Amino acid sequence: MSVAELEAREIALERPSGLWHDAWHRLKRNPGAIVGFVLVLSFVLVAVFAPVLAPYDPRRQGLEGALGSSGPSLDHPFGLDQLGRDQLSRIIFGARFSLLIGIVSVAVGLSVGLVLGSIAGYIGGFVDTVIMRLMDVMLSIPGLLLAIGIVAMLGPGLTQIMVAVGATQIPIFARLLRGSILAQRENDFVLAARAVGVPRRTILASHILPNAISPVIVQGTLALATAIIDVAGLGFLGLGPQDPSTPEWGTMLTDTTRYLQTAPYLALIPGAAIVMSVLGFNLIGDGLREALDPKLRGRG
Repeated sequence: MSVAELEAREIALERPSGLWHDAWHRLKRNPGAIVGFVLVLSFVLVAVFAPVLAPYDPRRQGLEGALGSSGPSLDHPFGLDQLGRDQLSRIIFGARFSLLIGIVSVAVGLSVGLVLGSIAGYIGGFVDTVIMRLMDVMLSIPGLLLAIGIVAMLGPGLTQIMVAVGATQIPIFARLLRGSILAQRENDFVLAARAVGVPRRTILASHILPNAISPVIVQGTLALATAIIDVAGLGFLGLGPQDPSTPEWGTMLTDTTRYLQTAPYLALIPGAAIVMSVLGFNLIGDGLREALDPKLRGRG
């Protein structure tokens, strides 16, 4: 057998490789990303099976009198809140609200940001200037303040929080995708597609976006962590659900400052849930960035 035939056989036996295939293998070898996936998956499972896992109705008051005198106990591992509601049940159901609001908020910002960033990056010229200056104006306002202003204009509530937090993410995604598209726009495969007469929309959707989307996916994962913090902050300020019995982590922190001396668990437990969920998404985002960015791949 000739050398050429041996090389051909080796090539045929090699597994197919590509950006996402290689990134997945690097991601599996990243301990931080694995921990992040475990944390996020745990919160997702808790949210999905909340009715089964919660020992009590999260809205039921006066289980053992207001503000359980003994704090955490065997019957109530996380204690009772100031109205005698089981904290463990409220934390479990709170995962549903906080994760849902965070995911929907990022989806809103991502969808609008992708459209604006694609138009600005591919069309360019006057359209690019107008869109980017609008994004600069939005970025000049601190995200939480912008969200507070939008909620104040629309009124407090879960839907309004989703829109407000999503709006703060739009300029981030738009600018990131625009820069990525500008980097891909003059590549040889794009020029070849133009030369053979492929429509501009097809070039953008089929050739440029698939190669420009990876940094946006990484940012989307990191934005989930920011969104959860913003949602909790708005809930703490009283701009969240108007029903005070709603088991949302940020809302649970409202008015807890007066009980920090007598019942610190009222603030520590919801705060720990927020920290752990945010940590999980941050670890996943960092792992994706290292897996997809060739400058950060290391030995992988």
